[in-house]
Amino acid sequence: MRPRFSLVVTLFLVSGSTGLLYEVAFGKLLGYVFGATAYAVSTVLAAFMGGMALGAHLGGKRAARIARPLVAYGVLEIIVGLVVAASPAALEALTAAYVHVAQKAPGSLAILTAARGALTALVVIVPTVAMGATLPILSRVVAGEVGERSRRRLSLLYAINTAGGAIGALTSAYLVLPALGVRGTIWAAALANVTIGVTAIVAGRRAPAENPATATNEATDEKPKIPTPAAQDPGPYRESTALAFAFASGFIVFAAEVVETHLLALLIGNSAYAFGLMLAVFLVCLAIGAARSPALAEKRGDRALALGLGAAAISLAVTMPLWAELPRLFLFAGKHVHSWAGRELVRALAALLILAVPTVFLGTTFPLLLHRVASMPDVGARVGRLTVVNTVGTIFGSIITGYFILPALGSQGTLLGVVAALAIASVLASRAAAGDKGSALSRFALPAAAIVVALVLPRWDMARMTNGANVYFSAGPPPDRIEMVREDVHGGVTTVARRAEVLTLYTNGKFQGDNGPEMAAQRRFAHFPSMFLRGSEKRVLVIGLGTGTTLGTIAAYPWERIEVAEISPAIVDASRKYFAGPARNSLDDPRTVLSLEDGRNHLLVSPGGYDLVTMELTSVWFAGAASLYSREFYELVRARLAEGGILQQWVQLHHIRRRELATIVRTLRVVFPHVALFVGGSQGILVASARPLVASRAELDRLATVPAIRETLGAGTLPGLLDELVASGEELDRFVAETEGEPIVSTDDNLFLEYATPKGNVLDYWQSLRETLALLDRYRTENPAARHLGP
Repeated sequence: MRPRFSLVVTLFLVSGSTGLLYEVAFGKLLGYVFGATAYAVSTVLAAFMGGMALGAHLGGKRAARIARPLVAYGVLEIIVGLVVAASPAALEALTAAYVHVAQKAPGSLAILTAARGALTALVVIVPTVAMGATLPILSRVVAGEVGERSRRRLSLLYAINTAGGAIGALTSAYLVLPALGVRGTIWAAALANVTIGVTAIVAGRRAPAENPATATNEATDEKPKIPTPAAQDPGPYRESTALAFAFASGFIVFAAEVVETHLLALLIGNSAYAFGLMLAVFLVCLAIGAARSPALAEKRGDRALALGLGAAAISLAVTMPLWAELPRLFLFAGKHVHSWAGRELVRALAALLILAVPTVFLGTTFPLLLHRVASMPDVGARVGRLTVVNTVGTIFGSIITGYFILPALGSQGTLLGVVAALAIASVLASRAAAGDKGSALSRFALPAAAIVVALVLPRWDMARMTNGANVYFSAGPPPDRIEMVREDVHGGVTTVARRAEVLTLYTNGKFQGDNGPEMAAQRRFAHFPSMFLRGSEKRVLVIGLGTGTTLGTIAAYPWERIEVAEISPAIVDASRKYFAGPARNSLDDPRTVLSLEDGRNHLLVSPGGYDLVTMELTSVWFAGAASLYSREFYELVRARLAEGGILQQWVQLHHIRRRELATIVRTLRVVFPHVALFVGGSQGILVASARPLVASRAELDRLATVPAIRETLGAGTLPGLLDELVASGEELDRFVAETEGEPIVSTDDNLFLEYATPKGNVLDYWQSLRETLALLDRYRTENPAARHLGP
């Protein structure tokens, strides 16, 4: 008697959830080392998926030799748990190795990519190989028998594991990571894996050893019998054909995921919650499709795969116009839904409206291939080969789509390409199933309809799609014209909108800067910290280019070397073409050295010696942005600053609650003993140093004679900027101490700011800004010049 199927699927459900938790947690830890560029993220993903593919190959190759597959599965789960539990410690050694390689080969993307891949593999190879081997080995437990029941159980097993991934995605964003932090999440998941492993071993040892060629039929409890030829016949799909479709399935599904995630970030949100929600919805729909695949196979027989592919093509084409209408949903909900939880439900509804039908049909493709081999005596080996090829397809699909197809065709063009690929695959699957017997109508109806629908669809209204309605569930007046739209995996969707004479830069609909009212604040990002340099102007690092206005102001000072770290090539192009005036053509300044790199990673591999590090960033609540407001980041900055060096950092004063603002201040004060908070143009600007923040009046007078500095100051003066200092030193400490809820120190591990700040987006912009300014005014430093201005 085989182990109970309900026990097996329960174990695999939890295993799928822990696997997703590992992927998210490892992604964050590796991101601190390698950076958040698309190249770094793709390399980490490829290493993960490569390990899974190798595990599927090894598991499938050895499955037939295992007498107690459930015991073997349990051992693999224990290995995963034990190795992953120790991985955070291994990452510390990995950081030192990566920094050494990066410093030896500065600017070499090929060497850095190879180093990232190799070092990631060293950490994840054992757990990912073990995870990849589980499906082929478990297929021995639930399949390999004659009859339809065996086929249904294998498809359901795959569906359950995918559903577990959806649970992991949802709980990681809304529960586990916010509560336990990164390391706590890893250790909790590791404990779950060990528990799964022990349970599987106990259950597996109670069952009799079995041989796949002579397995007892669980449904009838009859004596073993040799599978019939029909049970070994895969039907019209030879193994080479099935493997080709497995590759195509992985490629197309991940191509669709890349472009849809890209669009969902633009239209639904950029927070850590939004990404967890989007991934969960995608995986739920795939799991539903996988669970329904046996019914589709029973009803449609050999034509099931062609039907699933064709239905995915037509449903994807029909739902394409809905993408452009999602901003209307958020604007409507903004008038009626005001709680954070309610707005998260609206985001979930939006994702379901867009993804549900096409993704369910996409989810049938690979399980239908598994369905065909479930009754084979060598089911483990066949499942292993299919899984390997499917996983390789996912790697190629994500990389080729993200780096080549999406930038070349844009999101709408890429979706049309996915529709075309599904239509072609449907026709090929129909030919393989029907041979010369199938009619042209049955073979081409759905694919042809999908192509026709896709071709007659109107172009999307990019002005509406980039209005940022998902951010605050409101939007300003539409622009007169969209001057630029650039899509890539590095920066999402970058747009430049014109309203009268004002050009505004957006990333995924979120304001980044303009050549109008916000220029005053952007110039102050450079002026405020520069007051305290006291003649030390050798080397400066600007993290985040934006419009380039801050960089242009920095360039007005007599720096010897100006380094810029910007993650998005589209932002660089926009700054150079549309904001050259405010940026004072500083990108072409011979002192400027541009790196298309994550700012934190740039600092990590840099030898340091900066007199100033200044940051012009997007909001704290963007996924990943909080890693530039953590204790570890501030410690890294301090280690890379020259003696007396200055850090400047923007902090939002709107859509933020007191506790989160106090946490930022407290975290910065833990590392830097001297911190001052300025408010310029309604923007918060933090200046920090290990040395007292005292400006030299003589040095300010010298700088005042520089024409470029006078130009960027406008009617103001450098000493006059001290009047915009709100609080420093003991006043900031009092602000933190009197904040209810005990502001904590935000770290890379606890992720407090990443999961707390998005909840402030439900606040009204103007009301939250007025309340924050009034609050800070209660802690104002009296006569800042007396404290911060010297001879």
